[in-house]
Amino acid sequence: MELQLLTPELWLKERKRLLGFAVRFGEKRLTVAAVHALRLLEPSLLAEMNEAGAPEAVIAVAKLNGRIAGIGFASGGGERGSFFVVHPDARRLGIGSALVRAMIDKLSSFTCNVAIDNVASMRLCFQLGLTAVSLHTGPTGKPTLRFERRINDDAASTRNIDALSK
Repeated sequence: MELQLLTPELWLKERKRLLGFAVRFGEKRLTVAAVHALRLLEPSLLAEMNEAGAPEAVIAVAKLNGRIAGIGFASGGGERGSFFVVHPDARRLGIGSALVRAMIDKLSSFTCNVAIDNVASMRLCFQLGLTAVSLHTGPTGKPTLRFERRINDDAASTRNIDALSK
């Protein structure tokens, strides 16, 4: 698997294809707001650093044999939008974990919202050490967990992820 964090130039070049991938393989689980946030993402946000020295947004792309296998996106640490999508044929290969880890490692904080009927995504969030901090009604009317991770909490860093599984 090849994992790539997009530059502003690559985002401009790949925008249409990546949006199509996310919508096609997101299985109608992506919120309109999150897709809209990605669609309108200013390329400069991938390079601009916030006061914590992290980029304002990140897009991670996983490829298998040169083909897109997954995409992860977060803007404003996930507050303005976040999601990850893995191609159905590439699931259970660790691609979702790799995408979310890459986003967490790049950002100073990370937040995502997962509907409670999305068991696979909730399992991944818990396995990566994200903390469910609240339960609310999501935009589709489903109960939704809000997950958070702050990188400056050293114990929660993904470089210590092996310690979590022991």
